Amino acid sequence: MCIKTLSFICFIYSFFTFSGLANNYQPIVVGVNESIAGKSLDQYANTWWQLTQTMSDRSSPVRDSTGEFCGVNQKGNVWFLAGGYGTSKIKRHCIIPYGKHIFFPIINMAYWPEQNVSKTCDEVKQEAALNNGELYFVYAELDAQSIPNIRNNRIKSKECFDLHALLAKTQATEKVYPSATDGYWLMLRPLAKGVHTLKFNAQYHHDNLVHGHMMQDIEYKIEVI
Repeated sequence: MCIKTLSFICFIYSFFTFSGLANNYQPIVVGVNESIAGKSLDQYANTWWQLTQTMSDRSSPVRDSTGEFCGVNQKGNVWFLAGGYGTSKIKRHCIIPYGKHIFFPIINMAYWPEQNVSKTCDEVKQEAALNNGELYFVYAELDAQSIPNIRNNRIKSKECFDLHALLAKTQATEKVYPSATDGYWLMLRPLAKGVHTLKFNAQYHHDNLVHGHMMQDIEYKIEVI
């Protein structure tokens, strides 16, 4: 994932495995048209980017190389995981409370205008869409079981958002609107207690564009307690 006016990372579909909360087998991956706690998945993608702005560089889970900051500013029914800025290969360890959905980008882009540059919401969405139509590969697995049909899980902002909306709740800051994101994301249902391994990777293949060959290769050891 990259920062500047363009920024990145990515996500899903469904395979059958036991989530630990139901009494039978069900899809562990939430469908792209489902809602969790009254919010659509594109709204969670917007929130993910807003959340990244509430942390210092030192405590950012996106810059985190070990998982030490996995729990920073986590609230609510959904736990946010991260890839890395730019081309990244990272292994992390993360402790997650039982009963949380898990949301993360496999690879994605975000766009917001530079200061004093005027853009419409539609223009920002078009910028965020760059590279996502030229996906070279995308893959994810949970506990050594591959998740199929991830190309069906392209999620993009339906409504533009203020990148600093969450940051503004704790400190004075300028509004960054319109912002938009576009990419491949996964929302997992709550996992059973215990240790899980989550791996995801992807790469764009778009010559002559900014970050047109960005790659993500991320692995999480997740402890649900």
